[in-house]
Parts: sequence; structure tokens; C-alpha cells
Amino acid sequence: MIQDILEFCGYNSAYSMLSDHMLESELANLLEDLVNSPQDAVDFVKEEVEKIAKDLFEWVDKDALMAQAEDMAYAKYRDGE
Repeated sequence: MIQDILEFCGYNSAYSMLSDHMLESELANLLEDLVNSPQDAVDFVKEEVEKIAKDLFEWVDKDALMAQAEDMAYAKYRDGE
């Protein structure tokens, strides 16, 4: 999924996107988080990529929107509306 976001924004790698759109201090903080919690590295990078994609490239998480719509439809069905 992260690769789809990168391609939508015109990037081949998360590193390129992050280095183009984050300040040096932000990159240093991200590196610190990655080193301190390597088990969460994928989530940290994905979160930053998604944030940049939404803020700068108007990317929309269609899967999340579909899940939300399905949840709302089920809630209406469950509540008898």
C-alpha cells in the first residue's frame, strides 16, 4: 500500500519523499524513533508518507473511506433505518 501512495505522489521511494518534504530536524526525530523502536519502523514511515501525501498531494485513503462507508451502512441497517 505504501508503494501505491508513493507512486500516486510521483515517488519511487519513501526516502526520497521524506527527504524532499521534511526538515532536517524532523528527519533526525524520525531516525531517533526508528532506532529506539525498530519494530515500529514500518508504521512510522507509513504514517509520515500518508501525512505528506494527504497534505501536499491531496491523496485520499480510498480503502479507509470504503470501510467507513460500510460501517455506516451497517450501523443504519442494525438500527433499522
